[in-house]
Amino acid sequence: MRFFLRRLLQLIPVLLVVSFLTFLLLNLLPGGTTQIAVTVCPGCTNEELDQVKSDLELDKSIPVRYVNWLSDAVRGDLGRSYINEVDVSQLLSERLPISLQLMLYAQVLALVIAIPLGVLAAYKANSRLDRTLSTSAFGLLSLPNFILGVLLVYFFALQLDWLPATNAPKFSEDPGEHFRSMLLPSLTLALGLVAVYMRLLRTDMMATLQEDFIGVAKAKGMPTWHILLRHAFRPSSFSLLTVVGITVGDLIGGTLIVEQIYGLNGLGSLIVFGIFQRDFLVVQGAVVVICVAFVVVNFLIDLLYGFLDPRIRHARALA
Repeated sequence: MRFFLRRLLQLIPVLLVVSFLTFLLLNLLPGGTTQIAVTVCPGCTNEELDQVKSDLELDKSIPVRYVNWLSDAVRGDLGRSYINEVDVSQLLSERLPISLQLMLYAQVLALVIAIPLGVLAAYKANSRLDRTLSTSAFGLLSLPNFILGVLLVYFFALQLDWLPATNAPKFSEDPGEHFRSMLLPSLTLALGLVAVYMRLLRTDMMATLQEDFIGVAKAKGMPTWHILLRHAFRPSSFSLLTVVGITVGDLIGGTLIVEQIYGLNGLGSLIVFGIFQRDFLVVQGAVVVICVAFVVVNFLIDLLYGFLDPRIRHARALA
């Protein structure tokens, strides 16, 4: 509990800094608050623009506006879209689940594929299988998401007609068709991560397999799978956990592109349309949610270190 509270207290100032920098995005736009007022009320007179600035509190200082905005954001009020005349929180609640599902499926799929391949490559180090897996990983790393997505759509949706490329239904409507429709988008995001995770786990496990306690386990006659999964995998997973937290940012960036390719109405599509329509409050609210989610995920990853290795938990708690 002490370890958790210390990490939580460190999280709060990080969230404040992130939220403040995100809030400044509106003020760093060319034209500043005047441009926002013109977007809200195109063709308005100067008096009407002044009224718009007053309604949106654009005539107040940045610290005052930030405090007011933060107090509303904590209560779930991220403003109102002046293009669609809808609350930003409502738009996010409709689009965010789609993006979260896509990122979750991609992350799980990447780990399910990468962990067995990484363990196998470490066990068969420098063999033909290891070289084949390593070469395939480098090939996947060289393919950007927008190229990989188009290739998967062309082969599996258009040529082979195995999987649909668009119109994914909600999970509550048809779970089977939902997973079937989300497989291609998830693969598009996951395959690049598979290469990173597999190579990282292979390197760490090769070092772990040279440790003395692994030799002792072999001398006791333990099965190979037991040594690999119970003794070698756990101490080799710390770097993997770190990278899993960091790649959340890559997943978010990839989602912006993948949702456009597969026609998914998620958070990425909302940000793109918000930028094109100059709907600044929508973009600001979406960016805040993304930044906070990234920070919180890395906070949870940090807590997992203490769960996997009691030495880290006790050392930090006593610090």
